[in-house]
Amino acid sequence: MTEERTAGKFYFIGNDLWLDFINTQVVAEGRPVDRLTSFADLIAWLEEAKVLDGRQAQDLVAAWGDRPRAGQALGRALEFRGILRQMAERLAKGKPVPPATLASINDLLNNQVSYAEVRRTRGGFEKRLHANFSEPAHLLLPIAESAGNLLCYGDLSRIKKCENAACVLFFYDTTKNHSRRWCSMSACGNRMKVAAHYRRLRGTSSRNDRG
Repeated sequence: MTEERTAGKFYFIGNDLWLDFINTQVVAEGRPVDRLTSFADLIAWLEEAKVLDGRQAQDLVAAWGDRPRAGQALGRALEFRGILRQMAERLAKGKPVPPATLASINDLLNNQVSYAEVRRTRGGFEKRLHANFSEPAHLLLPIAESAGNLLCYGDLSRIKKCENAACVLFFYDTTKNHSRRWCSMSACGNRMKVAAHYRRLRGTSSRNDRG
């Protein structure tokens, strides 16, 4: 099942954390827009993506604020996002992942500072990951894990770019017959259907005029 949701200014339509992360670069009214322009934006995205809970987000903003560590975190995030976007573009075209990309993912995975805990829930049990976000690189660890897990266990042919040429969003196609074409039916899907409808009407009108 495809999840399509937006939380504030962010899109969560990728069906995988690392794809939602690169989808913080969007096109709005024909212009490229970056949704991560500050440390506060990065923390807001991590919270809405459920990487951080509300308390962790507040603590990080209070502790790092406008200090150099905040700038380091944002810079590292934007650099890693660019690497992941290049990987998504290559995978969507059936091209191999460069060794340098794997090195970047592994560099972050080497910063493991988390542990798992099993908790009882109303319906049974769940395993929650607890992470120590004490360094800028730690914030990106869940994203690196997401990318690594998809490379190892996912179907790489299901990584797609929205078929709207003007759109820059990527997603992991979870439909049974690999039929998903758009980032979101409520956005590009509807726009492309409307455009196709008008093209058909114009074609019919032209044929009638010639007749």
